[in-house]
Amino acid sequence: MEKKNNFMPILIYSIKEKKNWVLLSTVIIFLTTTLIPYILRADEEFFIMFGIVELFILVLINCLVDNSFLHNEPKLTYYMSKPVTLSRQIIINIVTNSVFTVYLVALIVASVVFQGLDYDILKVFKMLIPWLSAIILLASLSSILSGNTLMAGAMTIFNFCLPLIILLVTMFIFSILENIVIGFSADVLNDYFIKNIYKLDYLYFTRYVDGSIDLVYLLLLPIILLFIALLIIRFVKRRKNENTGFIVFNGYKYFVAVFACLIIPASFSISFSRYTGMGSRLIISALLAILSYYIIIAFVEKSFRISKSSIKVFAVSMVLFAAVTGSTILVASQYENTVPNPEDVQMVYVGSSIWSVNSASEFLGDRSHEDISFTEWKRNHGMIIYEDINSIESITELHKQVLMDQTYYTDPDYYWMSNLVLAYWMKDGSIIRRDYKLIPEEELTKEHADKNEIAHELLISNEYKKQRFYYLYDEKYYSGRRLFAKLRSINDYSTIIEERDLKDLRDVLKKDIDNQYFDNTSFAELFMNDMRPKAVMENEQGYLLEIYEKVSNEDINYLDELYFNESFTSTIEYLK
Repeated sequence: MEKKNNFMPILIYSIKEKKNWVLLSTVIIFLTTTLIPYILRADEEFFIMFGIVELFILVLINCLVDNSFLHNEPKLTYYMSKPVTLSRQIIINIVTNSVFTVYLVALIVASVVFQGLDYDILKVFKMLIPWLSAIILLASLSSILSGNTLMAGAMTIFNFCLPLIILLVTMFIFSILENIVIGFSADVLNDYFIKNIYKLDYLYFTRYVDGSIDLVYLLLLPIILLFIALLIIRFVKRRKNENTGFIVFNGYKYFVAVFACLIIPASFSISFSRYTGMGSRLIISALLAILSYYIIIAFVEKSFRISKSSIKVFAVSMVLFAAVTGSTILVASQYENTVPNPEDVQMVYVGSSIWSVNSASEFLGDRSHEDISFTEWKRNHGMIIYEDINSIESITELHKQVLMDQTYYTDPDYYWMSNLVLAYWMKDGSIIRRDYKLIPEEELTKEHADKNEIAHELLISNEYKKQRFYYLYDEKYYSGRRLFAKLRSINDYSTIIEERDLKDLRDVLKKDIDNQYFDNTSFAELFMNDMRPKAVMENEQGYLLEIYEKVSNEDINYLDELYFNESFTSTIEYLK
């Protein structure tokens, strides 16, 4: 009988052989997702998630065991004697493992239904089903590429995480760029890269856990699985039918070694980017890459003698890495000194928080926030954004000053900030982000004085005050609200010294805030999102004024806390 006519009988026989695996897996899933939480009266959802992890592990182990015949010559000889080709045997294993996986998924779903849990927990399967499908195919591919089952398991995980490893390498490149081209932040570049170019949330289907399945999901999943299947077909035809070491194919061996040897130096460079100099990090990263590559190749080839081909592959790979990094730096360098034309800017942020900028950009790009205005969102997040053309012109001038000199004057006992973040939302819809690592100095220079003058004008502007102290300076916000203030002593917080309607204190508070918060303000203070008066920093004996709104007699909304002391003369005199 021809081999091709025995496919279905052998497939059915292979599925029947799974009865012991099915029994063991059923007991494990039943115990952990149903019986144990029932006995303990514990959180069922936790055990359901634990059962999902077990499901993942069981599928992976089962796939590796089924394909282990590729790594044992007697077993391989036995399977080759069957009336089915090697490629069809791999297909049989894939189909068998798929049936086994569907059964385990059904057990988890049955457990959720039996315990009457919220079906929302099953949303995770929109991500896990693609993961499980990919793992089944990757386990077969890795078994074909590898020379033993343990290595096949390691390579399955490596292949599954390969997109993440590529991301780590790009972060490594961005961390190098960050230190060579001023104003560029590795975090910002990486965030842009992930959201606009390298969309891992699509690739790993994580975006669908809380979102509905769309056309991209239905197209992307079969494309990924088809790609892995084509690799299986290609490599199974070229595989020699004997055990030839840890990794069978030299090309794949070098591929793994090159990417794996970049993981350690990339992790080191990213982790210590703010603590060591660029030159030191590059030298250490290069040494770590060479050492990692040597160890990986020596392990895979079972020899401490490195072949010439291994050295050539490493050299070419590092040249390519250097070329990509250099090209990235050259492209970024063209925009290093870019300061936008104020007339082209819609609004701009200047401060110290790049994450606030990212959050604002996400809010502006999300059309689902119709119930809240951007002005209200800024107030809730304590974020100051300038829209007045005069303020924008001042910030662009300040930007030019920073490009010429990355130092600033500060009192080491008061301010010690190091990052200045600038973000321009352009009228054409684009965003320009810059993150400068500045150097504090204790000796005032002319450059420092120029920065201080521009920053002072921004901080005393009505635009800033309306956003920072909106409950005092923003007439639109103030009118029609029931605003109050509680005065407490810092030494005795539990005691309320005075409680007044804010309208009684508004004028005197504005007078003191103008004198204390904005008197002689500097460039360093522009970094601060939540400024504090210097008098309080110098003297711990003071007062706390809590500003709040009475939405109703029962509902109180606290807006701000102002720390001050006797230097707030107008307010103190009024209260006395």
